[in-house]
Amino acid sequence: MGNKKVTFLPRLNVELLQQETLLFLAGERSTDGVLLDLMARYFLTTEALLRKILHHPNLLESTLSYVRMFGDPSYRELIPSQRQPSSEEAEPELRVQNLFQQVQQMGVSEKISLALKGNKEARSLLIKDSNKQVVLAVLNSPRLTEQEVEMIALSKNVSEEILRVVGNNRSWIKNYLIVAALVNNPKTPVGLSLGFLKILKPKELGVVGKNKNIPEVIRSSAHRMLQLKKSGV
Repeated sequence: MGNKKVTFLPRLNVELLQQETLLFLAGERSTDGVLLDLMARYFLTTEALLRKILHHPNLLESTLSYVRMFGDPSYRELIPSQRQPSSEEAEPELRVQNLFQQVQQMGVSEKISLALKGNKEARSLLIKDSNKQVVLAVLNSPRLTEQEVEMIALSKNVSEEILRVVGNNRSWIKNYLIVAALVNNPKTPVGLSLGFLKILKPKELGVVGKNKNIPEVIRSSAHRMLQLKKSGV
């Protein structure tokens, strides 16, 4: 082999590394771009680490693209000006297309990690994933907002099981709009919907009573409850 220097990069479980170690690696000019990419994907919500990674000379374009697409919008300010996207890359339609393509190429573990740490756009794609664990990861994301939960509760494209998870979350069902969305969703388990009727205001009960997309038992129960409220019972 002569005097040729061979750099050996061990296979690391980056998710197990301490914060100090990660910051050290991100600050080392010799750190490989592939390792930087792995770190960025696992620690997408750690701004101090991303700042170092985005300014690293070995940063891969694929890593930069990933952070642009799935990171918090504020992270775009961390990207060096010379590596900012062109006006074409910023086009909304092209951005959505690229998001979809990247997600389609991911494995389940990558999707789960992205569901937990990615931005709203990533979650909006992953909530429709065919893998239940990926969808549950979206629901467990600490970045998930109640507005997003309301959209999930309204969606006809999510499974009964996912709506059950939403309906059994005590924090979320304090939000009236989420409860109303669940009751009006034909995929929500009947038992949950019936239990939520007592929370609904007369106007919403009237809407539910006329909603032909949901089971008859829910419509008729909403109608009876509305009549009782009107009579002051």
